[in-house]
Amino acid sequence: MDNLPRFSFYLSGVFLVSSAFTLFTSELLFVLNDPSWKGTAFLIGFWLVYMNIVFVTSRRFMRRLEGQSAAPIIFGTLVAITPVVWIFIYESGLEQSLRIVFAVVVAFGCGLGSHFGHKAGIKAQIKFQQQLEEYLRSTGQLPEDLK
Repeated sequence: MDNLPRFSFYLSGVFLVSSAFTLFTSELLFVLNDPSWKGTAFLIGFWLVYMNIVFVTSRRFMRRLEGQSAAPIIFGTLVAITPVVWIFIYESGLEQSLRIVFAVVVAFGCGLGSHFGHKAGIKAQIKFQQQLEEYLRSTGQLPEDLK
């Protein structure tokens, strides 16, 4: 992989952001026990945050690549592992069935984030390559084989 330093930077960054969000919101996990709209809203909120972490990171990373990459899947897996492991080792007062529901919701959100992040990354690649070619043409630095 040509982008190994960049990949490791993104991987450590996404792990740090995911871990920080998990730790800072671990005191709010008791709200998930609420059977009303409040518990559901918090569960959807966790789903959206984890999905967006993966989506944004995947799209940004894929923008400067050429072609397909497995990076969004790796980002999604790493982001999902952090809260899923934490929910089972942290004593939050959640019953076992709610912990499983939380783990499934987070894993689903990370999966959707990696899927849509990959698609958006491919679109961003095409746009970036067009803009780069346009810039190189305007400055006269376009290599002979691309003219």
